[in-house]
Amino acid sequence: MGPNRLIAILAALALVLSGCVSIPRDGGIGRITVGDGESGVQSRIDPDGPVPGAGPDEIVRGFLAAGAGYSNNFEVARSFLTESFAADWDPRSVVRIMPSGTGLEELTSEITADSQTVSFDLPLQASLDDRRVYRESVEDTVVEMEFALRQVNGEWRIAQAPPGLVVSSSNFSTLFQAYPVYFYTPDFAYLVPDTRWFIRSPATSTEALTEMLRGPADHLAGATVSAVPEGTRLDPQVVAVSEGLAEVGLSETADGLDAVGQARLVHQIGQTLREITSLTEVEVDVPSGLLDPESEDAAPTVVPIDARPIAVSDDRLVRVVGSGVESIEGSPELSAEDAAPAIALDESMYAYRSEDRTALHRVLADSMADAVVLTGDELVGPSFDRFGWTWTAEADSDGTLQAVDRAGELAALDTPFLTDRRVEAVHVSRNGAQLGVLSSDTEGRSRIEVIGITRDGSGRPTGTVQSAPLVVGAGFDSIADFSWSGPQTLVMLASPATGAPETPYSSPVGGPYSLLGAIDRGVAITSGGDGGSIRVSTADGELYTYSAGSWQNLVDVRVSDPAYPG
Repeated sequence: MGPNRLIAILAALALVLSGCVSIPRDGGIGRITVGDGESGVQSRIDPDGPVPGAGPDEIVRGFLAAGAGYSNNFEVARSFLTESFAADWDPRSVVRIMPSGTGLEELTSEITADSQTVSFDLPLQASLDDRRVYRESVEDTVVEMEFALRQVNGEWRIAQAPPGLVVSSSNFSTLFQAYPVYFYTPDFAYLVPDTRWFIRSPATSTEALTEMLRGPADHLAGATVSAVPEGTRLDPQVVAVSEGLAEVGLSETADGLDAVGQARLVHQIGQTLREITSLTEVEVDVPSGLLDPESEDAAPTVVPIDARPIAVSDDRLVRVVGSGVESIEGSPELSAEDAAPAIALDESMYAYRSEDRTALHRVLADSMADAVVLTGDELVGPSFDRFGWTWTAEADSDGTLQAVDRAGELAALDTPFLTDRRVEAVHVSRNGAQLGVLSSDTEGRSRIEVIGITRDGSGRPTGTVQSAPLVVGAGFDSIADFSWSGPQTLVMLASPATGAPETPYSSPVGGPYSLLGAIDRGVAITSGGDGGSIRVSTADGELYTYSAGSWQNLVDVRVSDPAYPG
């Protein structure tokens, strides 16, 4: 083991051990001075400890507020607890996030006559589970929080509480940072990001790699694979990063990999760590020695696509090129209102919907031969995956999706989460690992759900992962359209409240959304494979391009339904 690695490991162990401190339970109880154990940590919050003589309600509110300070293993928050409960309390098991504009001071508490129980009805915007996955709550979700208290040396302390933390949405953004951990598509062609949220601290690299070794989140399990042998753990339990070099030790279960397996494992680890810290080199050590990273080409994280989207103009397919459009020779006549065209990732095919929405057409790019490949009662617009399958669904869903391959073979795919919902758009991620579906309930409330796709060895889709999908945009009143924008981000046209216009937003799959600026009368949105050059078309045919933080109107273009490959 090199000296740099030993120093980094000792420093990290000192940081971990700094959380194992004795918290005074009697004597002067007031503000606890937080040390500088986490040097270099951004946006740290230093909360106040319990005030002498504070009542049960004040103690509970103080405890919840103190959860925003994670220094020394949440030392301040633990000072509101009895000694035995402080040892058992796990602040990282779940993080409950209150909606924007909601603060602890606004919550109404109920206190029993003997002052031994305090309860709140907590409005919930989202939560982090124990895998650090961000899960949005459906509209108007409320969680009952009950706290049991008793007196210790004449001061009220919490003896029992729900697990985890409660934070405001603003404190969440201050305390936590999203990073992807990576897994492979089953054919090892691409790395798939799996977004997780970690407290901003020097331990993030270790925590992220620990999560990567545990495997993908539930909604991706079965849709992705890992180069990590089952049961592998960090050994030592700290990732050492120094001067651009990350040194990772793994247990004996990672021994015995062939050259290809070693390269894949090193690449998967390296890509995960490079998202967190600036690295020039990664060394992965197992009991038999360093793994060899050089035996095969590294899998990319982004599927390359043409930067010129297609669209409909004058009832024909066109390419948007620069500030104008170019005709696609031989294009069939389309309905500008209902076509919802798509183009394959390899540009070998186009697909579109008939004017009455009952037929899915496919057009071969080399001959422009147009054929109906699927019929239905009311089909949603098509989406291509990288294996050449064209996806669609009936708008009034019975819990299935349909996909057609190049030869016309049909696959009917079980998607029980769509049963009795109105499907409005279907898009497969360009790496082929995830499916996004925009749908609405009987009251017209929209949401996007994202779930992993299962496939056989040939790439034929066989269904979706048997887990609850991740919900995106649950807080919006309505969503008009959405698109993949890179491998783990969605862009959408959404309205935050009844009567408000639908405007562009961006959201990671598993994270809070952000406004991209206002565009009047937007009806369709699409984005490139690397998240660049977002396009929005309006009801009157205007086309806008988003780049470098601003929107530009292509004044000489009148189109509808812009779509990048996919």
